[in-house]
Amino acid sequence: MLANTTNDVSAFTAESFDFVVVGGGTAGLAVASRLSEDPNISVGVLEAGPDLSDDPNVASAGGWLVTAYSPSYAWGFETVPQLYAEQKKINLPRGRLFGGCSAMNAMMWTRASRPEYNALAELGNNGWDFESLLPYFKKAQSHSPQEQDIFPGTGVLTPHQGERGPIKTSFNTWYSSLIAPFIESLKALSFQINTDPNDGDLTGLSNIARAADGEKGTRQHSGVAYLQSTAPRKNLVVLTNAHATNIVLDREGAGSTARGVEFLVNNVKYTVTAKKEVILSAGAYGSPRLLELSGIGMPSILGKYGIETIVDLPVGENLQDHLMVSLNFLLTPESQANLKVIPISVDIEDVAGKDAKSTSTGGPFLFSPLRKVVPENNHARLIELLNEYLSSDDISLMERAQFNLQKKWLEDPYCTAAEAEVMFANLPGAAGLPLPDGSMSLWLPIAHLHPASHGYVHITSSDPLAKPEIDHKYLSRDYDLQALLQIVRFVQKIVKTGALGKIVTGSALPPPDVQTDEQLATWIRGNIATVFHPVGSTPMAPKAIGGVVDSTLKVYGTTNLRVVDAGILPLQLGATPMSTVYAIAEKAADMIKAGI
Repeated sequence: MLANTTNDVSAFTAESFDFVVVGGGTAGLAVASRLSEDPNISVGVLEAGPDLSDDPNVASAGGWLVTAYSPSYAWGFETVPQLYAEQKKINLPRGRLFGGCSAMNAMMWTRASRPEYNALAELGNNGWDFESLLPYFKKAQSHSPQEQDIFPGTGVLTPHQGERGPIKTSFNTWYSSLIAPFIESLKALSFQINTDPNDGDLTGLSNIARAADGEKGTRQHSGVAYLQSTAPRKNLVVLTNAHATNIVLDREGAGSTARGVEFLVNNVKYTVTAKKEVILSAGAYGSPRLLELSGIGMPSILGKYGIETIVDLPVGENLQDHLMVSLNFLLTPESQANLKVIPISVDIEDVAGKDAKSTSTGGPFLFSPLRKVVPENNHARLIELLNEYLSSDDISLMERAQFNLQKKWLEDPYCTAAEAEVMFANLPGAAGLPLPDGSMSLWLPIAHLHPASHGYVHITSSDPLAKPEIDHKYLSRDYDLQALLQIVRFVQKIVKTGALGKIVTGSALPPPDVQTDEQLATWIRGNIATVFHPVGSTPMAPKAIGGVVDSTLKVYGTTNLRVVDAGILPLQLGATPMSTVYAIAEKAADMIKAGI
């Protein structure tokens, strides 16, 4: 257990903190650490899970395949049956441990393109454009350049990367022998390597950094990076195994004021007092749940469970996620014989990170606008679908603003907002996945990055321990299904082109009998999965169009309650969200300190 973490609930509640942070995860520990840099500011953090920093699967960069999918590290959330995905309940991994999702995810470190952050400002959030956020991206990061022959430019620290931040980022030291033909095939289709994907243009093929210490091969989650890397601070305390149940609100005056947080430890209720602010960093599912339990939300939801509405806001709506489909391709016997394979179990139990730096995630990912991967007539059809949605009276003002942005991006031939993602999974075990007969396959998961389908997360009871109802409404708008279908067709084209075309012999997933677009659409509906990147459930936007927090991240109708996590992003990003969540936390800390 780290020096700043404790299980002593009596000592924790005996103190009144200036700031109480709910959620010791990616954003929560970052903002808590930055606030506590001032010795005159006291910060208390409530984390529902345990401190597992010494767990080999958490500590090792190669352990994420265990942590990301094991219930031992997660909340156990799942969707309701998805109407447009064969009524499947889809598992939604969310970290329930010190460090949150940063302690159990795949550690991908990517930054979306400039237009997507500029869109935050266009939605009415001054100071959230790309140039304004760039210093905070850099402030969180300490990148170690590593030159690799197949990825020119990776040995140089660019002006857009951080070099003194708490989160160490690095590249893999081992690469599959299938990466070279993958790159060659994409080059044959006019895609190039992006040597500086952090400069505001993520599009192209780039080597993906991960939040890992390249020398030690250990995971860099928010706890070890922001807390362990500094001397213990008496003014910062993280109470683990503490489940927040209610925000204590004082309704006197112009707006509701948060006075503290009620929480459970071993089913015993306690209260911690906040003298200045309460900061919610419980994630895109957890923060809406606590707001609703505390009387902030829609009366139609709160009233069902006997909760008085203190502030009427569309909490939990606008929920968005990235959808993934896994594609597997058969390889020639010769390419399988030459395939470099590293066993999954290498040293993970022996010395955390000793060889895990070679068995982690990372490798070449392609991010692209749809216009570069979709035939012209299909691209036009996607624009038509957005126009159909915009002509409907059934969409919210928030969705109208988002669809207008998305349509603008699709129509702009020079826009760099990525909507299609093709992942070369440089995974432990191989470059791909073993088939049932033991042969190796090329695994190329794909994702659609700007879904038109939006869902919700809401409480199901006044019981604070009850799981929320989560309905992402995956594929409820045909735009998403058509986009995924076209990205699959594009990957099928990649593996028939150039170097890959010489070693790929057929398709395992989708099965060979899936040929027509109708068959492929049916197969996609039954085989989608989440990349677990939920955003948007407490959106930062004007209240008039459905915002829950303002541009300072304060909840509307309150004087001192903020949300600092991925839920504040009003629209999905064409990238993995972790580096953006750190930037949000860094910016939030500066805004809070400026207002003290």
